[in-house]
Amino acid sequence: MNTISFYSRLLLLVLLAGCTRTEQDLNDLQNLADNQEVASYLKSFEGRGALSDNTLPTAADAALEGFRYPDDLMMDLVLSEPQVLQPLEITFDHRGRLWVVQYTQYPYPKGLKITGIDNHLRVEFDKVPAPPPVGAIGADKITFFEDTNGDGTFDKATDAITGLNIATSVAFGRGNIWVLNPPYLLAYPDVKGDGLPDGEPTVHLEGFGLQDTHAVANSLRWGPDGWLYGATGSTVTSNISSSVTKNVQFSGQGIWRYHPETKIFELFAEGGGNTFHVEIDAKGRIYSGDNGVSRGQYYKQGAYYLKNWGKHGALTNPYAFGYLKNMDLEGDKMRFTHAWIKYEGAALPSRYHDKMISINPLLNYIQLTELVSNGSTFSNVDLQRIVETDDHWFRPVDIKAGPDGAVYLADWYDSRLSHVDPRDTWHKTSGRIYRLRSKSTTPMASFDLSLYSNIQLIDLLSHPNKWFRQQALRQFGDRKDKSVIPQLKEMLLGETGQLALECLWAINLSGGFNDAIAKIGLAHEDPFVRMWSVRLLGDFGDLSSDTFNSLVTLTLSETHPEVKSQLAGTAKRLPGAQAIPIINGLLYSAKIHEDPDNPLLVWWALESKISTDSDLIIKLFEDPELWKQPMVNQTILERLSQRLVMEGSNNNYRSCARLLDLAPDKKSIKPLLDGIQEGLRGKDMTALPEYLVATIKPHLEAYGNTPLVFLIQQRDTDAISSALSIISQEKANVNEQLAYIRVMGELRLTQSIPILLDIVENQIYRISLRQAALTTLCNFDKDEIGKRVAKAYPNQLRADPALKQASLNLFTSRASWAFELLELIEVSKQVQTDDIPEQIVRQFQLLDDPKVNKSVNQLWPEVTTASSADKTTHMKRITTALKSGAGNISSGKLLYQQHCGSCHKLFGEGGALGPDLTGYDRKNINYLIINIVDPNIDIRGGYVNYKIVKKDGRILAGTITDRSSELVTLKSFSGEEIVIPTEQIEVMEAQAISLMPERLTDNLTDQQIRDLFSYIMKTTGDPDGS
Repeated sequence: MNTISFYSRLLLLVLLAGCTRTEQDLNDLQNLADNQEVASYLKSFEGRGALSDNTLPTAADAALEGFRYPDDLMMDLVLSEPQVLQPLEITFDHRGRLWVVQYTQYPYPKGLKITGIDNHLRVEFDKVPAPPPVGAIGADKITFFEDTNGDGTFDKATDAITGLNIATSVAFGRGNIWVLNPPYLLAYPDVKGDGLPDGEPTVHLEGFGLQDTHAVANSLRWGPDGWLYGATGSTVTSNISSSVTKNVQFSGQGIWRYHPETKIFELFAEGGGNTFHVEIDAKGRIYSGDNGVSRGQYYKQGAYYLKNWGKHGALTNPYAFGYLKNMDLEGDKMRFTHAWIKYEGAALPSRYHDKMISINPLLNYIQLTELVSNGSTFSNVDLQRIVETDDHWFRPVDIKAGPDGAVYLADWYDSRLSHVDPRDTWHKTSGRIYRLRSKSTTPMASFDLSLYSNIQLIDLLSHPNKWFRQQALRQFGDRKDKSVIPQLKEMLLGETGQLALECLWAINLSGGFNDAIAKIGLAHEDPFVRMWSVRLLGDFGDLSSDTFNSLVTLTLSETHPEVKSQLAGTAKRLPGAQAIPIINGLLYSAKIHEDPDNPLLVWWALESKISTDSDLIIKLFEDPELWKQPMVNQTILERLSQRLVMEGSNNNYRSCARLLDLAPDKKSIKPLLDGIQEGLRGKDMTALPEYLVATIKPHLEAYGNTPLVFLIQQRDTDAISSALSIISQEKANVNEQLAYIRVMGELRLTQSIPILLDIVENQIYRISLRQAALTTLCNFDKDEIGKRVAKAYPNQLRADPALKQASLNLFTSRASWAFELLELIEVSKQVQTDDIPEQIVRQFQLLDDPKVNKSVNQLWPEVTTASSADKTTHMKRITTALKSGAGNISSGKLLYQQHCGSCHKLFGEGGALGPDLTGYDRKNINYLIINIVDPNIDIRGGYVNYKIVKKDGRILAGTITDRSSELVTLKSFSGEEIVIPTEQIEVMEAQAISLMPERLTDNLTDQQIRDLFSYIMKTTGDPDGS
């Protein structure tokens, strides 16, 4: 219990610092606001997360002494304040100079007023800022540092560009200094390459979102293909235009790229965490970290990844029908490692080579992780924390490998890390840069790669340090000297492995990638040369017949899973006549269905051609062998029919009918029919053309024991009558009954109401049937339903947990029904207040009905948001309890299971309604107490409670688990997933109130508080808590 004792001494001071709002803070917020409503919201907003505290920064030299790292490494302090302030990004140029983006304008752009704001502090501004240097002069700047005497110390500083206004990243090349200053990508001319702009910048891209400056566009990196890559975070909305590409719109996170010569902008891959880093490894793979508990994503071209659907919005493709997950992680699932490098610098001891080195700014450490092949992607296995410190101001926000093979860390250095506080309380006078190196490392001699001859650059393609190889490629791209191509081609033919791949990239960057080179690359023995030949061909747009034939040949013979991934990505970019034969080859590819990523990648390629080439796609299915391929049955068929029906059109309906005619057996029919049903969610099946209905009817036996479902969806009166008869039978097939009950609700067939109410009231029916009837009745706006369920509730429904929960869910969906239950408590006294769970009471409040609210406030006065004074009192009580003795871990586990485990996992045990607590900073006593006393202060993304009001008046609440432009999937508090067509939604809004009760510890004794905290704070799942 030493940890509790230590932190409890700090807690009161921390609370006072975190809660105090100075007069200056309030004045600053007032000045930011465009109107009084915004000003009031900003002033009253309770900050959450790792906020500024009253602790003082440790001097840089002393902080260095506090780091713990392995004996085979050495850590140096490279730069510190006042040389660098709030360093957001670091990078190195062709002369080995260290560039630092200093983000001191954060969090608000200069010269703008806030006109609107939401509960995540996403803001709307009064105007779009003009690009530098025309607009307001911001405080951000970009500085480079030089080692002038070769001793390893950066002793000279030069401010390259100042006056920037939310600048996040810098890159060099093509005679420019490229700067991301959202909403713009700027190019400052630097023909001499000395790092000082020769004139005013040119705007290459505009439209990056500014709604949340901790999630704006970031992390410029040159890809080996000559495109400039970047990332966009999760809580901004973008609408990007260049001189060639116009209005590319997307919400939230992803990887994008821009070609400076063609002026084309593309969204490379979509989804992820709050994407704020780009890593490119030796094979040209693109990665980013994660602000959750994984290590991040391996981004593949044209792919879609998991998002927080409620907070971050839908994917751009409403027909994606799936997403790729983050790389699996075995190990330290602690939030969060948003940035990492794959170490390929050759200078650290060998045990670090090809390993992931990631930064965790929340928990102040550096993690070493192994990347283990998992088909076409990777799994991650944590090995060791290689840097740790007790200094909670250590906030590593960027990591890069340098030309010397050392690892460099940008340390924001601040007690605050959370963006969720409108006050600008950031410690803007601190910042550090560290170097992690081998003990035997010696300073490098000075160099300037721009002065290297072509032969010297070719030699660098074999350099053991990836940094030099990537810089050499950038030089080839800058020069576009075609005289080097013959030698590079000869090397491509004669070399294998990494050097061959570097030569292919250099040829392309020098302007030499053509059909002849492509043919060599596609036949090369190295899979990554093949992969990148496929990738580069995707930029052609249309292939020559010879190259197309070579690509098809490769598709039929390729065995490497990552090459297959790229074949799918490239097929998505090609015209349908060329894409579909490639897709066809992939559908036949051996074991492709077993890969974690490739089935969906192939689906996305196929889906991209449906609008233009559906006839060619359907023709593929004329081959009976295609239906035998596992991926076709497991991944393609259901999605294909769903896609055709969801979009509609006579051509799509005819394609769907043709697929049903071609299907060789029931096994193939079933997914097609399932897809049709999914595609028609929220739509009237009577809209289907008669020829498609006629095609479907002979196959209804594929529905198994629910053959009437389709006919009911067609509103066939005989089928409806038959189904209602089956539903009402005491001993009918329960699965059939459940299916019919569900469809009655989906179609809101009012003739089912009397039978459903009879089932609810009659105890001869199975519990599962009565539960389903209650759920389905929620779809009908009839006062009689509330009255009869309320009458049955005390004696017939309440005793069974499943029926009780279903009944309470019904009462919370409409105000008139809620009042029926409240009368049972207030008037007839048949139900006691403590019989109603707090989360149900909170759902009553969501109804926003004055009559209901009055009763709720009278019956449950304690279920209100606690005042700041109340919260402070509760925090002090917990602090005192923790200081006064030790806790028992075993007793604490029982308390956890009773009070927390139904919603939260810890060490793999517990529910999933709330976040998994294993990955959180559970040793931070301040963090724990604040979040237990005030669970509304930091509701994690993915667990935000949403209120949905349907057009029929029904009110639903829960978390959003999936979202597209067509459908929203809501997980209710009882665990039920409800799919709602967006056209049926009147209002959908995030709630600021957590499901977790505020007074969780009120009824615990001091000893129980100590027991509970001792269990939550233990570091492992072992019984002894070690």
